[in-house]
Amino acid sequence: MSDSPREKSQMFLQRNYSFSKERDLMLRGIDTAASGMIALQRRQDALTNNLANIDTPGYKKVDTALRAFPEVFLERMNDAKTNPAGNATGFSWIGSMQQGVYAQENISSFLQGDLVATDNPLDVAIDDRALPLVNGQKPSIFFAVQNADGEIRYTRNGRFTVDETGQLTTQEGYKVLNNQGKPVQAHPLLASNEVSINAKGEIILNPDDPASSSTLDTIGLVQVNNPNALIKEGNGLFRLDGQNLAPLGQLPAGVQLHQKMIETSNVDPTMTMTNMMENVKLYEANQKVLQAYDRSLELLNSIGKV
Repeated sequence: MSDSPREKSQMFLQRNYSFSKERDLMLRGIDTAASGMIALQRRQDALTNNLANIDTPGYKKVDTALRAFPEVFLERMNDAKTNPAGNATGFSWIGSMQQGVYAQENISSFLQGDLVATDNPLDVAIDDRALPLVNGQKPSIFFAVQNADGEIRYTRNGRFTVDETGQLTTQEGYKVLNNQGKPVQAHPLLASNEVSINAKGEIILNPDDPASSSTLDTIGLVQVNNPNALIKEGNGLFRLDGQNLAPLGQLPAGVQLHQKMIETSNVDPTMTMTNMMENVKLYEANQKVLQAYDRSLELLNSIGKV
């Protein structure tokens, strides 16, 4: 005996509902896998940039924070059952659902890099490992520099040079500031070996000749109590939005500068390569999941048309 039109209609609706439900689950799985791939790609970009800057003096590695999308709570509407709090709302509690991950932000690590000796008298490294915690955070000391627009920036790259006017600058041409917040005084001897920079940052001319020895200027330093508030720019520069820090009148106990030394980047090449390989494997795993969902969805669509 053949099914009645009403029964056929009910079977058609039930089958379509089942297909629709399965299709929604697969689309949700595709979205989850795709979000994971995008987050991992951004993390890989940060790791690649870290590895590329392994020889950049004063470079601070970047770690990518991965976060889950907000959790979604599921309920069935038009239901007389009560929710977990025991309130009769007409909604029935089903459960919760995660919607994948995303790369929330890149966070710079301000751990001290190794100090290595050079032959350049204008190479200066900051050693601030002895700084105590401030409000539970490790502060950092930075050189203060001025860009072409007169804006203040902060850097740990102490590989300085002298421009054609005798001005102490960074390799990119930013003016190095003194302890008064002004560009370091220009002097022809800055470009020679007749200069010494002591642990306090004082620039001393003719240090080996007591009769003519004199202090030209003092390199300016600032202390950032919460380095995570710094915004990273290119060329190893950081800035603080809406404020400029006053130069330190004197260095905190245990903090000193080292002439003819530079601070290397704090990138660990072995760990970075390991993280990159792990990242690739996770990306490939998400890719396979996405391809599996895609094939299943294609098969489901072909069945639904029968």
